[in-house]
Amino acid sequence: MKKIVLLSQKGGSGKTTLAVHLAVAAERQGQDVVIIDTDPQASATAWSELRSSQSPDVTTVSPSDIERVLEVSKTVGKTLAIIDTAPHAAPGAIKAAREGDLILIPCRPTAFDLAAIKAAVDIVNAANKPAVFILNSCPQRAPELKEAIEILLSYGFPLAPIQIGERRAYSRAIASGRAVTEFEKTGKAAEEINALWKWIEETL
Repeated sequence: MKKIVLLSQKGGSGKTTLAVHLAVAAERQGQDVVIIDTDPQASATAWSELRSSQSPDVTTVSPSDIERVLEVSKTVGKTLAIIDTAPHAAPGAIKAAREGDLILIPCRPTAFDLAAIKAAVDIVNAANKPAVFILNSCPQRAPELKEAIEILLSYGFPLAPIQIGERRAYSRAIASGRAVTEFEKTGKAAEEINALWKWIEETL
């Protein structure tokens, strides 16, 4: 079973949105997915309660229970675990990071988000795990994108070649308990998520 951790020490980076959309995209490509929601806000859990589908499984746990849930998930045949972490919770984030095969660090191209990146990088380095940056909520043709890319690459981690755009489809899908690959199957957002999952799967 492969394990992906969504990590950011800033609220609003899009961790949970990416977690649930990637989970659905992965399932559509044959993965049996569990989302492990360690964020006290339990946003992924709330999303799952709106769904008409019973999958992907979403389990709400504290960081101290991650290892146990991963063992159970592996036993029942899950092939992919996506761990959503809380912002501003370094001890729990480090514990989650140590369980991951790959850590995804989403970041919006804003000054506040970029200033908070170092905290996530420090956690990844402490966990000694591979990580990639994902530029999230990117406006079209924004001059800030070039600067954001330069700053992120300066930390020495790869940057996903697929940028996630600033699109209403993401929030609308979440509000209805769906992913964009279900909400607008042929839309730009669905195209982005499918491409991102394909790249992540290859990277794993």
